Amino acid sequence: MARVLLIDDDAEIRETTAIRLQIGGHHVISAATPQEALSVAADHPGFDVAVLDLHLPRPDGDELLDLLRRNAATADLPVVFYSANAAHATSVHGLSLADPGLTRGRPLNSLLATIHCLSQ
Repeated sequence: MARVLLIDDDAEIRETTAIRLQIGGHHVISAATPQEALSVAADHPGFDVAVLDLHLPRPDGDELLDLLRRNAATADLPVVFYSANAAHATSVHGLSLADPGLTRGRPLNSLLATIHCLSQ
C-alpha cells in the first residue's frame, strides 16, 4: 500500500481516481490546487508517490514539479503525470508525453501498476 498525494483540479476526475486508487489498496490524500498540494505535502510528509495532473491552473503540472523538487520534504518524491487530456501532446523536462504508449489502454490500471512499482 502506498501513500499517494493526488493533485487534480477537476473534482470528478480527482474523486474517481482517488476511489480507484483506494480500491487498489492505497491511502490517498487529494489536493485540488497546486497551492493545496504544496501545503498538504508540507503538513503530511512521507508520501510514496505524487499523482499529478499535468494540465493544472498556474502553476501548471510542470511548474508544480519544479516547486516539489525545490522543497526538501518532496525533492525525491516520485511523480507520475496523469491527465484526462491524453490527446494533448506536450513534454515535461524533455520527456515526450505524446508517446502513444503513455496514453493507450486502461489508464487507471496503468496508473495502479506504476504506483505499485514506484512504492516498492
